[in-house]
Amino acid sequence: MSVLITGGAGFIGTFTKKALKDHGYEVILVDNFVTGDRNNIDHDDILIEKDIRDDDLYDYLKDYKIESIIHLAAQTSVPDSVEDPIYDVSENIEGTVKMLQLAKKLGAKRFLFASSAAVYGDNPACPLKETEMMAPTSPYGLSKMTGEHYIQLLCKQYGIEYTILRYANVFGPKQSNDGEGGVIKIFIDKIIKNETLHIFGDGGQTRDFIYVEDIAEAHLLALKNPGGVYNVSTNTEVSVNQLVEILKVISGENFPLEYTEPRKGDIYRSCLDNERITKCFSWKPKYSLEEGLKKTFDAFIEKNSQ
Repeated sequence: MSVLITGGAGFIGTFTKKALKDHGYEVILVDNFVTGDRNNIDHDDILIEKDIRDDDLYDYLKDYKIESIIHLAAQTSVPDSVEDPIYDVSENIEGTVKMLQLAKKLGAKRFLFASSAAVYGDNPACPLKETEMMAPTSPYGLSKMTGEHYIQLLCKQYGIEYTILRYANVFGPKQSNDGEGGVIKIFIDKIIKNETLHIFGDGGQTRDFIYVEDIAEAHLLALKNPGGVYNVSTNTEVSVNQLVEILKVISGENFPLEYTEPRKGDIYRSCLDNERITKCFSWKPKYSLEEGLKKTFDAFIEKNSQ
């Protein structure tokens, strides 16, 4: 089976590519390298260096007989979406609609969409189930919610099965400073450089941190299981202050901290219920937060020593 991954040179795309290749899938990557990393591309990868909004993308893909699309390409920064909502709309809404049209034209049978906990907004009823009302508090969350609506509407019209995966806060090696799990990369970078960690607000804000290989496994299983809307999470609420304490143990460092003003658009509590995906996909996270953080920390230490 041929699977197209948009944002295939990115953080999550790279781990997803490996998981699919390890299970015999032919993988085609599309990336414009605005945030993707060329170091994530292997010599035997099939890479189309294009923007997902390019009108001629079909011409580059039509001969691959693509059966499924995993749509990861996106603008993922909440602060950037606040500063430049027009760009966020273009990347996340226009880009998604164009990929849906492309899926129809290619004759794809399945469309997987990377959504986010941000669609729920600042809802304290944690852990949040998929049935909770969507009430985003940032342009990023709004664009992801709108993408979901377009997928549900157009996939029904086009006869394409869709799977919407609402990620918790994804982290791991190769990640950038953007995205909802970017705080871990930012903190590790500062620990390595012996710099002060800046914490927005009081540090009591919580997130549900999930290791990237668990996300890749969910993608793999989503290709084989019924469509629908699923949270992909650990079902565990962890505060930024707790995260800092774990990083102190892993790094062996007692680094300085500085608390600053909260960021606009940030959610205070976030934790997703994962019961639906664990039952329907027989999926569950394999990595604890401590295990994932240790692998991530070691990977960034190794990278910085090269």
